[in-house]
Amino acid sequence: MDLIRPFQRDDIPPVADLFRQAFLENGHHDSAELATYFERVFFENPWYDAELPSFVHVNTEGSIDGFVGVQPKRLRWRGRRLRVATPTKLMVSPNATPFVATRLVRRLFAGPQDLLISDIGNDAGRRIWEALGGATVLLYSWQWQRPVRPARHALAWLRAKGIPGVITDGLRPVGWVADKVLAPWVAASRPTNHGYSVEDLPLEVLATRLPDLLPKRALQPEYDEQWLEWQLRVAQQKEPRRVLRRRLVRDARREPAGWFLYAVDPSGMAEVLQLVARKGAPAVVFEALLEDAWSQGARMLSGGFEPSMVEVMSARHCYFRQGGQWTLVHCEDPELRDAILGGNAFLSRLEGEW
Repeated sequence: MDLIRPFQRDDIPPVADLFRQAFLENGHHDSAELATYFERVFFENPWYDAELPSFVHVNTEGSIDGFVGVQPKRLRWRGRRLRVATPTKLMVSPNATPFVATRLVRRLFAGPQDLLISDIGNDAGRRIWEALGGATVLLYSWQWQRPVRPARHALAWLRAKGIPGVITDGLRPVGWVADKVLAPWVAASRPTNHGYSVEDLPLEVLATRLPDLLPKRALQPEYDEQWLEWQLRVAQQKEPRRVLRRRLVRDARREPAGWFLYAVDPSGMAEVLQLVARKGAPAVVFEALLEDAWSQGARMLSGGFEPSMVEVMSARHCYFRQGGQWTLVHCEDPELRDAILGGNAFLSRLEGEW
């Protein structure tokens, strides 16, 4: 009979082949590089937990035709540490028997974790998740976007829509001038002029000071420096062309007012991984983000929804959209589930599949 069992190191080659077929255009990718990626992500995680394994589906012929990865995370619920599992890379061979994906997700639901959470579920995954008793968190399924260089972004959008490069390239000098004119609108104020300063964010601060900034948030991440260093290193190795920025905003007393992490690629698209500010400081922290993104050549900022920043973002010309990626949760504790659905949680890209 076919079966579902824990993912083992010996399974890496066939799972890498499955990944190549499912996610990579034309199936082209270096096999050794893929194998190293699966080894690093699923077996070298400092928080690796043998009781929260990834799973493979083995068909009647003994071949692997389905996989779902698990990344262990840590969150604190009213001061108590939770065991959290984040599923990733759910994939099934086109030749697999029906319902393999559903069976893999059901196996995840039966695990010993306190909370199962996914932040980039597609429509098909959402249907499976809800059919098995999970929930879609509509609030955290929204994303925000903010043009940093509007003219440059407009030219990139036109190019993506099929406008010939000879036209968009010819308009580039005009776009450059337009963005310079619009620069004061993009970053309206500088935090350093109001007693605030911006500097590199040490991992020690990121690992220890989040509860000070979010004292009333019932569910929030728990970090340590070893895991943060590993996570950021893996991300940089996976996408070496993206520049990862970690910046800390301090007030006049040198206390943290907030921080932000984002990654900007050569095209100027910048993904905000985490944005946090203490009470009274969201405007200062967000303006510092805009200023820093401008200095790094970003043309567009985007990030996950954070309820405490909505007013500030709306006032600074952000727009909000649901782009087809759903945040999904499953847990047995109804109070915990209601807190997440109601927005009493801090969930950034570091808590998801990133």
